[in-house]
Amino acid sequence: MATVRYNGVDYAIDRGQDLLGGLLEHHASIGYLCMSGSCGTCRVHVEAGDDLLSQPAHLERAHGCDGDERLACQAIIIADGTIILTQG
Repeated sequence: MATVRYNGVDYAIDRGQDLLGGLLEHHASIGYLCMSGSCGTCRVHVEAGDDLLSQPAHLERAHGCDGDERLACQAIIIADGTIILTQG
C-alpha cells in the first residue's frame, strides 16, 4: 500500500490502482472529466515518489506531460512508499 499525499492530505491507496481512482475512492477533490486520459484534466505534479508509479503512458506524452507531471488516471501505483502530489 502506498501513502499518497495529495494537496497536504494523506490517503492509503493499494498497489495496482491508478492515482485518480484511488483518490476518488477517498472522496479527494481532484479535477477530472473523462477518466481515460483523453482530456488531460487530471494532470498532477509529482513532487516525490515518481519511482513508485508506472512508466508514463503514451497519452501522458501526447498531453505534454514531462518531468514531474502525470495524468492521475494513467499513473498506476507499482510499489509501496510515499507519493506526494499537487494539482493546479
